[in-house]
Amino acid sequence: MRYSGFNTASVQRNLVISLIVSAAISNSLIIFSGEDRVVFSNWTINAAAAIALGISLLITWRQKLGGLYGKTYAAFTIGLALWFVAEMLWTYYELGQGIEEPFPSLADAFWLAGYGPFAYHLFMTFRFFGKVSKKHLFIASLGAAIFLAQLTGIILSTAESTDTMALAISIAYPVLDAVLIVPAIAVLASLWRGRLTFTPWVLLSSAILITAVADSGFAYYTAAGLDGMWVWDLFYNTSYMMAAATLFWHNRFFVFDEKRVKKVWQQENR
Repeated sequence: MRYSGFNTASVQRNLVISLIVSAAISNSLIIFSGEDRVVFSNWTINAAAAIALGISLLITWRQKLGGLYGKTYAAFTIGLALWFVAEMLWTYYELGQGIEEPFPSLADAFWLAGYGPFAYHLFMTFRFFGKVSKKHLFIASLGAAIFLAQLTGIILSTAESTDTMALAISIAYPVLDAVLIVPAIAVLASLWRGRLTFTPWVLLSSAILITAVADSGFAYYTAAGLDGMWVWDLFYNTSYMMAAATLFWHNRFFVFDEKRVKKVWQQENR
């Protein structure tokens, strides 16, 4: 398939290969870093979050605030900015203050605040594209509700701490993830026929699902007092990288570039 003179299949293949290789290398740094794992985990995740935020800022700068994409991607940028601040705060607590697994902390306030802009991005997009996916919305909502009910029961039954706030925040993350998953899956079901639209939504939906798995695992490990929390860092790192890939695709194919269009037109009309 070609779009405006560019081979989208080739871009898709290269993007997926780059994503797999990058995720394998960066996650290997976490897995095999041994005693320095806390350092590599923090800065690897921070780097992935910074890349995603950088591309998102570029998109916002290029397409401004007009139209559906302008507003929704500006919201996405705000969400990423809040999460990046949260990641840096977590790093400060762990590496600067020497606090092992600083939870709950001020970082959680920024993470939780970031869900608002992300929800706006997804629900506004669903409102625009989701007219034919009401049944998919129902199925996704039902699945999310069942999953959350079971997860909440597991967390409450295994919780060793009596810290009500920590327990509430632990449950809040997967709940908010489910709120994001529902419109993401519904929109994906509506756009699956088009390579241009399907590719970024597969990546974004996968990023949200991976984050949900990580948040659920983190919540369970925290409640049960289990070791090995670093395992979930692999998921968070991969999620940011998939978000960056989503944004790269949008910047490549959905942001109008007058010079680029003119160049393609000249090539096609020689």
